[in-house]
Amino acid sequence: MGGKAKPTKHTSKEIAKKVFEANVNRGGGASGIAARKDGKCGFKCYICLGVQPSEKSMQIHFDAKHPKETMDIEKCKIDAEAWASAAESPGTSWKEAA
Repeated sequence: MGGKAKPTKHTSKEIAKKVFEANVNRGGGASGIAARKDGKCGFKCYICLGVQPSEKSMQIHFDAKHPKETMDIEKCKIDAEAWASAAESPGTSWKEAA
């Protein structure tokens, strides 16, 4: 704690949080793009085309973003081979490859 005339600017808790946020992997950036192109994300929302890594994440996404719709998990599953082949060939969407 600082003196009367010198207020503290940042607490150690704030600094630790900033360091953690800077170093934790959130799935974005180059590694996130590579994971999405490799087909490691197994589910894709058929309404907004958002990609999710697991069925549980897909359920959470659906409850939050599309509460009035009913989710069909079979429509959300991604064929990994079709996804990977579409990523390799430029100008082809994953829908055309499936």
